[in-house]
Amino acid sequence: MSKTPRIMVATKRKRKKETVILRDELPALQKGEVRFSVDKFGLSTNNVFYAQMGEAPFLKFFHVYPLKGHKDLVNVPAWGLGTIIESENSEFNVGERYRGFFHMTNVVQMKAKRSSDGLVAIGGSRDKLNKAYNRFVKVSDGPTSPFTGVGSKPDLAMVAAPGALSGFVIYELLKMKDYYGGNSVVLTSASSKLSLATAVCLQEARKNGSVKRMIGYTSAANAEFVQSTGLFDDVLTYDQSLPPNKGYQFVMIDVAGDAAIFQRNKTQLKKVLAVGGTHSNAKASTFTSFGASGVAKMVSGMVAPKSVANWVDNKLNPKVEMFFAPSVMATLVDKFGKNEFEKMGDAALNKFVTAAIDNGWITVVRGDEPEAIQESYDRVFRGKLPPSEAVILSLANTV
Repeated sequence: MSKTPRIMVATKRKRKKETVILRDELPALQKGEVRFSVDKFGLSTNNVFYAQMGEAPFLKFFHVYPLKGHKDLVNVPAWGLGTIIESENSEFNVGERYRGFFHMTNVVQMKAKRSSDGLVAIGGSRDKLNKAYNRFVKVSDGPTSPFTGVGSKPDLAMVAAPGALSGFVIYELLKMKDYYGGNSVVLTSASSKLSLATAVCLQEARKNGSVKRMIGYTSAANAEFVQSTGLFDDVLTYDQSLPPNKGYQFVMIDVAGDAAIFQRNKTQLKKVLAVGGTHSNAKASTFTSFGASGVAKMVSGMVAPKSVANWVDNKLNPKVEMFFAPSVMATLVDKFGKNEFEKMGDAALNKFVTAAIDNGWITVVRGDEPEAIQESYDRVFRGKLPPSEAVILSLANTV
């Protein structure tokens, strides 16, 4: 096995809005390793969160693909699809396709072991990371797979999968918690794919009366787009407050991560789930509003044994808490079984993708040059990417 040329778009550690193009070589594979061609990857507001929380305790996104010899640069992870092109591991064959946490590059390699649904990356710093970052799911070519075929729908499924799965998990969590005693839902950053996918899931609850009101917060520039989806009863801009109707008890799904929105509306909120940080220029993050019980619940959900985490979850009910998808997903797997949970997740993703493409909400935009990727990253980070676009990128044919 020989060295392999690699090209990547890396991010400046101290100026995360800026990127550089790097070229080097990956060493020959060692026993137990596999090498992927990163066929394509997506950029969205998720990547802003990964960059902002790159060194956060228990998250450490910058440690997924560490950059040796470049202390001033980091690799921001990106969800994508990859194909094994070389293998020094008897468990894996050339040609197998997987989806998971890659980064903005043409090729990656890792030590791996087989899992029930694909592979798990192991060894080195990987063993200290959250299991979700190391999980790669084998892509099925079956007719019900959201990733089957070519064209806009499977491409949107790839870039929307993290947000759509989070939306599905948030919906199931709200049902399990009986909406935390609330009867209406507020979604910030309502134009994001995560919020849109959550809203699609919540349409069932809106129709059966479990949710009385659906409100979306967005910027003035995106208000018309959010209204055009028809998913929300009301669309508010960030300078507006929630309607003072005592009949509505709101649960806020906070994707924007701007503490000012919570502070202005906190008397009307039963619960806030801090999900993301799309407002990178916010004076204060919602994550600073947790309080002692919110911090305790966050830490236990991330690192405590399941029995302890479940006990804390039942005992503590802070007004503001972090939504940590992996721990909720583990609970749902216990509840439904792994196969059923995955079928439900795929169905939710298919539902969102079909609605977004068939109704003309979202158009897929592609790029395959390093400079195009830098431009897309810049637009995403500065909030200049229109919500009506889904960015699909590739460096697979670039060296």
